[in-house]
Amino acid sequence: MIIAEVSITPLGTGVSVSKYVRIAYEMLKNRNLKLMLTPMSTIIEAQKLEDIFDAVKDAEEAVLNAGAQRVIISMKIDHRIDKDATMDSKIDAVIGKEDGNV
Repeated sequence: MIIAEVSITPLGTGVSVSKYVRIAYEMLKNRNLKLMLTPMSTIIEAQKLEDIFDAVKDAEEAVLNAGAQRVIISMKIDHRIDKDATMDSKIDAVIGKEDGNV
């Protein structure tokens, strides 16, 4: 499983960016990937890296089409192949519901 943290930041849109974050998030939801919206980013879980890249590309294009003059994308990707680590299993390991390493 691949887990990615993504932040899409529009520039040239004023101080508030929630409108653009909503647009990006809705576009990500259209991809039917597992998502977790957080106050500072969105976490995406997928089987293939291409699915994450394609979803982020669609979200970036939607933000540009909505009027952003510039977009900054930050991504952090965890692609673990020694075991099936998911968003839920990583959280469970930290809060004590699961034994093992994350």
